[in-house]
Amino acid sequence: MLILLVLFAAGFGLILMGVHKLHTAVPTCYGRPMSPGDVCRPRAAHAYGEGMPEPHDSTYRQQLDSLTSGGWTAVVIGVVLLALAVVIGVAWAASAAQEGRK
Repeated sequence: MLILLVLFAAGFGLILMGVHKLHTAVPTCYGRPMSPGDVCRPRAAHAYGEGMPEPHDSTYRQQLDSLTSGGWTAVVIGVVLLALAVVIGVAWAASAAQEGRK
């Protein structure tokens, strides 16, 4: 029973967090809020190690897309957790009903 409460709470919390992030996301460039038309340029032009991506300019739209993708991820994972909780709850209820008939 505790697992159902944890799944419901986690799923609901993730959905709320994701929706909040989708509606309040403000792109920033090194902590400074960006507005449409702004371009964020990397500060350092030094060599980067193997496996590290080279920094590149990013637009307001790219920064916003990056922020909102995290919100959508949280919403989807939250919905999956809620669905899992429902499936487990139905399975447990059906199992209890079967045991009650015997």
